Amino acid sequence: MIIIVAGEYMSKLKLKSFLPHDKLSPKLWLESGKMKEQVREALLLISNEFLDYLKIDVDVSDITITGSYANYNYTPYSDIDLHIIIEFADITNNEELIEGFMSAKKSYWNDKYDITVEGIEVEIYPQDKSEEHISSGVYSIDNNEWVVSPKKFLKEPNTSAAKKKADMLRRDINSAIKSEDLKEIERLIEKVKKIRASGLERSGEMSTENIAYKILRSDNLIQKLYDSKFKAYSVSLSI
Repeated sequence: MIIIVAGEYMSKLKLKSFLPHDKLSPKLWLESGKMKEQVREALLLISNEFLDYLKIDVDVSDITITGSYANYNYTPYSDIDLHIIIEFADITNNEELIEGFMSAKKSYWNDKYDITVEGIEVEIYPQDKSEEHISSGVYSIDNNEWVVSPKKFLKEPNTSAAKKKADMLRRDINSAIKSEDLKEIERLIEKVKKIRASGLERSGEMSTENIAYKILRSDNLIQKLYDSKFKAYSVSLSI
């Protein structure tokens, strides 16, 4: 009984962590809304190291932070989403080639290096300048100012509904992973993407679908789903 009660308590505590805050994270931001200078310098250094790692000449339009830590909905499971804005067309006209190159470089870097700022993991994303990226909070680290100022959320998410949605998807994900069927795993990845996208489009970051996705991501299930895809793909090519 004690274990069950403790488990229920931890579950409620975890769900509570997805509720929006009244202030931006004090780990990164001053009361004025400006980024702490030591944080800004650290993120600029990480960006420069990544650009050196690319081994190609690129013109950087901006370096930004977006996502939960540029907003009021950060959680203990959130990353710092560090975007390096590049004009892909200036590198090559082969859109598929440059997108594949940047995707591979990003994935290898993020998988290999466990870089944190103020105890928060940093996730790098090379973003095409022409790519539409909708976010309710975007801060230019280069210019040290808000590009899109975040706004406090008017309502709290329905965490009960989000938990039910996450539990439903959790069953599907575990089933797909267990099947080791590449097509089934890929189908479920697309399903999860569409569910989250529809929630974001309809109700924004506090949507039931987006909170459910974050719950699954905090449980490492999203990563396990992608890992199972790579494993199934390797098996499909083996004899």
